[in-house]
Amino acid sequence: MKKYLSKIVLIAFISALSNSCSDTAIDEDSYVNLPASTITEISNETPFVGTQIVLKGTNMQYVSSVTVGTSAFKIIKQSNDNMTVEVPRQIETGPITLTNKYKRVFESTQVIKPQYYTAKVTTWPVNIQKGKPFLLKGENLDLIKEVKLNGKVVSVFGAAAQDKVSYSSAGVEMEIGEYAIIEMTPKTGEKQTSPSILVVKPTNTYLPKQSLMIIDFDAPFTPVNGDATSPFTSNTMTGQYGKGYEVKAASANGWNGIYVKIENNNGGQGYDLSSYNKPHITFLVNTAGGQGYVQPILTANGKTEDRHLTGAFGYGDDYKIKTANWEWRSYDLEKMGFPVVKGKLDKIGIQFRGGNVNGTPFYIAVDQVMITDGPLTPTIGWDCETPAGSTWKILPNSAGLSGYNQGANYASLTGVSQGWDAKLGQASWNVKALDPVAYANGIWINFLLNTGNKEGYFQFDFGQGWMHFTKSQGYGDDYKFVPTQNKWVWRSIKIVPGEGDLSKFDPTKDFTMGIQLYGGNLAKGTAMEVNVDSFIFTTVPLDPNLKPE
Repeated sequence: MKKYLSKIVLIAFISALSNSCSDTAIDEDSYVNLPASTITEISNETPFVGTQIVLKGTNMQYVSSVTVGTSAFKIIKQSNDNMTVEVPRQIETGPITLTNKYKRVFESTQVIKPQYYTAKVTTWPVNIQKGKPFLLKGENLDLIKEVKLNGKVVSVFGAAAQDKVSYSSAGVEMEIGEYAIIEMTPKTGEKQTSPSILVVKPTNTYLPKQSLMIIDFDAPFTPVNGDATSPFTSNTMTGQYGKGYEVKAASANGWNGIYVKIENNNGGQGYDLSSYNKPHITFLVNTAGGQGYVQPILTANGKTEDRHLTGAFGYGDDYKIKTANWEWRSYDLEKMGFPVVKGKLDKIGIQFRGGNVNGTPFYIAVDQVMITDGPLTPTIGWDCETPAGSTWKILPNSAGLSGYNQGANYASLTGVSQGWDAKLGQASWNVKALDPVAYANGIWINFLLNTGNKEGYFQFDFGQGWMHFTKSQGYGDDYKFVPTQNKWVWRSIKIVPGEGDLSKFDPTKDFTMGIQLYGGNLAKGTAMEVNVDSFIFTTVPLDPNLKPE
């Protein structure tokens, strides 16, 4: 009896196993039986780009993408028998294709014939650098059909926005000193022709020299009171990165004397900027909604010179500064008119004075006073103050991690390395397109890193391209970070879109950036820790310890 029951159980087990195995394979008939999504009616077959239309049909709740050719519609809302979608601005005539979560594809018999708004150039370039991109400004410029430079069709450089677009001039025959003509043909409306535009010598790109930290207010410094006789106070305070320095007065004294000077002579060695390309003084400033003034001072050959901050530098300064919060500022020292810049300087510093603030409350705070080889042009990616679609923990500043990070919080992950087999955590955030003209000299991604007293590793994810940290980047990382021994340190990495692992990354379009935590080259089972803060895109490195080769 027991043998008979055992045979029944064995046969049932084999039968169940056989059925289970056959269920895991989906044959063609099984695929056909999966729900398909179809369109029976389109509310408007000739919509304007950027507007919304309604698609009616069946199984609309399963639709995962709506396209015409390579142009994707944004899904606004959907139910079982209809869905609302937004017509993309970049779209040509064609049938609509639905793809649902079961990978069933449907193509409509109806054809979308989009209508376009008129593209109009309101600002032509003042000149064109031979071989370099040129910028058009205006309205609906993402709806341009064609642009010609001296009769030759040129291609878009980066991504077209509604209010501005860049085009490449590479390959167009032009001579420096001659004049060029631009012709713009919109998808609808009349063609526009520019006035004659002077062709000028191109501005060469360069690899920035080392950024120099002059005063970060965490290291020892010596404030020296000036000749101001009116009452004021000055103190260190909480800056954007560690400590900052503030000066305030109940009633500013205008130009009647200097409150405080702070200078650095580099341990008596001074600073040699003779090999720098475009020396700028760069710093963080905050007037907290009030008004204040600070200016750079340079000493060369024993003579100290000061220069002023005016609206010419694009910040709206008028011999006084006003900000709501912390802002990065960069000022070209040569354009400011200092007699000695690209040479040997004895000292570099700043001085606080009333400037054009007179008889009203004065307040200004400064942090991270640097010399950078070019403007910073910062774009904040993630400040790590709040989660970013993240499995990374957001922690308040801790005394257990030495040195300074940014803000009140930082992002942290700890775990045990699984090598390359498993991802331990990720975070991602959206970044607005980087202006191809502003970032023409290069792109650096900067962030603060702390591996605690362990080791750690992660990789950058740029949506269409990811990137690792290697020895060639100047820090000695080898698919695992050099341990930081509980200290916060900068990483400033130059990225080259279109090359290597970033061959598909286009920063001139809005993109998603992320960090993915892997064990990397850490042995499996190794305890690991990664703390990060303040991801910033710039045109020069923020790390004053990095010497770009």
